[in-house]
Amino acid sequence: MNFKLIALALFIFLNIGHSKAQMAAAKKVEWSVNVELDVPIERDSLWSLLKDYTLVSKLSEGYVTSIVNKDNIQPILREVTFADGSKREELLKQVDEQHRFLAFDYKDTSLPKGIKDVMFAFFTKELDDSNSRVSWLVRVEGDKDAKDALIKRLNIEMQSYRAGYSKYLNAKPKVVEMMRMN
Repeated sequence: MNFKLIALALFIFLNIGHSKAQMAAAKKVEWSVNVELDVPIERDSLWSLLKDYTLVSKLSEGYVTSIVNKDNIQPILREVTFADGSKREELLKQVDEQHRFLAFDYKDTSLPKGIKDVMFAFFTKELDDSNSRVSWLVRVEGDKDAKDALIKRLNIEMQSYRAGYSKYLNAKPKVVEMMRMN
């Protein structure tokens, strides 16, 4: 009988410790870059734009010239080419069609000196039937000076996307009236 009580007490003790460990791990992510834009289109259309690599140059105001998937097995290796000719390799780790978001990291070989990790998350949110919000979020970990320099560069990149999306979506008519043939 004593063995059962000891086993039960040990089981409860170990599970309580485990629960606390899980709660501690669920801390809020602190984003280094957070850029949002409300756009005059429905969420599904916004999601289609986010995934359309053929429009990346227009949607980034020419800051990014191309994004090319190097394979199709997750995490998907992709290469980003910038207007200045520089390149960055990323690992696309999550594409969530249902919730309309994606997440990717810098590939280790693309990390600048002094940077340990770079994680991107792009979210979409429906505001109403014809308006949505896109959020570009980036978390950077590393040495302070290297981190500050990279955050500055990433802010420029995300602001280029913000300007490009605004220009592209405001130039497009929201509704195209069809001509009726009698």
